[in-house]
Amino acid sequence: MVLKPLFMKPRTLYSSNPFFSRQPKQISISLVRLPYTCTEEIQILVQTHLSRLLEDNRFVVTAEVGPPHGADEQLLIDRVLHVKDYCDALNLTDNVRGIPTMSSMVCSHFVRDCGIEPVMQMSARDRNRILFESELYGAYALGIRNVCFMTGDHSLLGSHPEAKMVYDLDSIQALQLASHLMSGNDLAGDTLEGTPHFYLGATFNPYADPIELQSWRVNKKHKAGARFFQTQAIYGVSRFERFMNRLDVDAIKTLAGIIPLKGPRMARFMNRKIPGIKIPETMIRRLVDAGDGLSGNEKRGVVRSEGIRIALETIEKVRAIDGVDGIHIMGVGWEESIPTLVKEAGLYPRPKKGE
Repeated sequence: MVLKPLFMKPRTLYSSNPFFSRQPKQISISLVRLPYTCTEEIQILVQTHLSRLLEDNRFVVTAEVGPPHGADEQLLIDRVLHVKDYCDALNLTDNVRGIPTMSSMVCSHFVRDCGIEPVMQMSARDRNRILFESELYGAYALGIRNVCFMTGDHSLLGSHPEAKMVYDLDSIQALQLASHLMSGNDLAGDTLEGTPHFYLGATFNPYADPIELQSWRVNKKHKAGARFFQTQAIYGVSRFERFMNRLDVDAIKTLAGIIPLKGPRMARFMNRKIPGIKIPETMIRRLVDAGDGLSGNEKRGVVRSEGIRIALETIEKVRAIDGVDGIHIMGVGWEESIPTLVKEAGLYPRPKKGE
């Protein structure tokens, strides 16, 4: 079924109803001015496993699982059980690249039942401030305490390019909203019936230009309430290090993004289709050369091993950068690589809750 937008003049739609013949009242809508700071008094009321590890300066490992493109919760649970012992918290993505998947909030609820702490992602692309508030209330009621905000990929990148994007708030304003709710009042100033408290996070892309604007946005997000940051996938470490040098690394907890490459085809696809990804041609050439003269399963295995090797080299380099507090591994359909990466990087076993 194809849904087409309805373009009709109001007179055509409502001419039979005298109510709609009245002149509409002019309403001016503007963004609510929100506080740009999140006080420690509010923030300290929530403690999560992730927040404790970061505040104790432990090197953290988070991972990411893509929700199913459908309603098969068992598929999600199987993916979670495969990786849960190899990370400290697990991100549930929110319709990445504009492709509809199972709700991040629902998936986060299933993840809690599996015994691992979830990080619920929330994209500004598909929500106005009303839905942001509503879902944050629901998430807190379900026991979800870590929330990561992002602007969201343009819908033109996904399977529904005709979808209307919302962007009532950007990611900074969404953080301000969440911080404001933790004061016990909503945006209208009304007292909440139960105050939610979250450990708030955000994302940043160290390769976006200009670097001055991007670092300014990171600091703005921190002032709006973000206490941890997960980055876009890191491949060029020198640019990432330059970006980190511009941040207040004592205040900002940063988890460097890692995406292991299955092969050159995946690398080229990511360069073309995923905003913010810049995989050097030298890395792609390594994947190509690894499979030279081979075929079938043998070639696939050797090339994937090279992809793991590249990821391990990146992990080693980012760990040496001042201000990197952990890594965020995104399996991107290759969740099987996560246990291998964590073990071979010497980051296993992970600390249990309370340790």
